[in-house]
Amino acid sequence: MLPAVFTPEFLRQLELLKLRSRRAFLGTRQGGHASLKRGHGMEFSDYRNYEPGDDPRHIDWSVYARSERLYLKLFQEEQDLSVMIILDSSASMVTPATDGKWERARDIALSLAYIALIQQDRVSVSVPGYLHTPFFSGAGGIHNLSGMLQKLSISGVVDFERGVQQAISRIRFPGVAVFISDFLMPFEELERLFNLLRAKNLDISAIQVLGPNDLNPLEGEEQVVAIDSENGDQVQLQLTPEVREDYSYLLQEHNQHLCEFLHQSRISYLLAHSQEELGAFVVDKLSTMALLK
Repeated sequence: MLPAVFTPEFLRQLELLKLRSRRAFLGTRQGGHASLKRGHGMEFSDYRNYEPGDDPRHIDWSVYARSERLYLKLFQEEQDLSVMIILDSSASMVTPATDGKWERARDIALSLAYIALIQQDRVSVSVPGYLHTPFFSGAGGIHNLSGMLQKLSISGVVDFERGVQQAISRIRFPGVAVFISDFLMPFEELERLFNLLRAKNLDISAIQVLGPNDLNPLEGEEQVVAIDSENGDQVQLQLTPEVREDYSYLLQEHNQHLCEFLHQSRISYLLAHSQEELGAFVVDKLSTMALLK
């Protein structure tokens, strides 16, 4: 069963979108993406000399008429694409629960998975510390993925970096990787995680999901005890306008540093707000990335 937001109208909108890759990869079977493999697909690639045993139907007779030499037309084959979606399972994704960051990240993942499955790609979802699904193919696989994700109870108590390493170790065929997270962790850790993905020769996209309390923590409160959702550290705070201004500056600085690193690493990036309408984000905003067309 899909979440309630996946109405028939929304699913029809998703079916009009296509997942794409900025590079060609080898697939495992016929599909809808340009492959590194040359053969007898739809898109012309090159010529080579005719050799005994080659299929004469692929000889370019117009070239023969001009040169009296036999050349074979080569085409770029179209194959499926391997798609891995990594969902952040750290504590900040479920704190506070009212922000709905985890649910929004999950629904974005399911939207992308549905688009990929419709076009016969192979899709796997990893929630480090909780779940590493097998690769699914075919539109019916979305119900299995959805059921697995909706059954999860995320507490955030995981070794997230180790979980990402385990997810990446399962990759056998390079393809597309989509990392969905709030990315509210030390930049050095983020850099390590993305470099692990880059080492696998993947076409990577990053979607950052932020909630209202990330942008304006504890609105209306003045004196609080803040607890780090990742390590449990506590600190008393007076949420004065100056403190809020400092927090906004640090968040902006963190995100700017992240965006600069992603740009230099040729990783696509998009920011999502957990409270914005899912259809508007996926159909209107995600289409501006290199990830969809």
